[in-house]
Amino acid sequence: MHSVTVYGFGSAFATTDSAKKVANDVDLLIVHQNTGHASCKLAIDCKRLLVENISHAHVTMLSEGEEAFLLFIKTANATPLGTVRAGLFHSDLELLCKDLALIVGSEKVRKK
Repeated sequence: MHSVTVYGFGSAFATTDSAKKVANDVDLLIVHQNTGHASCKLAIDCKRLLVENISHAHVTMLSEGEEAFLLFIKTANATPLGTVRAGLFHSDLELLCKDLALIVGSEKVRKK
């Protein structure tokens, strides 16, 4: 089953309250398994729903191979937020949005 892992980075995920207060956007990274059609489609679908549900979301997508080459997670000090599986897409995404509301503030997450 295909899956993507979602990470948060940037000021919205800073460890200090003062940095969080000045965060104007929510930076997210989606890492998908490979560059095959199903993997890319899952990442695109996940990005679409995250952008629809998270105010000021900026979403970057990378395959696992691209991330390993760029070391984006390490460089950006990204925090793993959760996994979205193709077979459990909507329930995984709903749980991820609830978790994001606790981290970045419920005012940035749209209620369904």
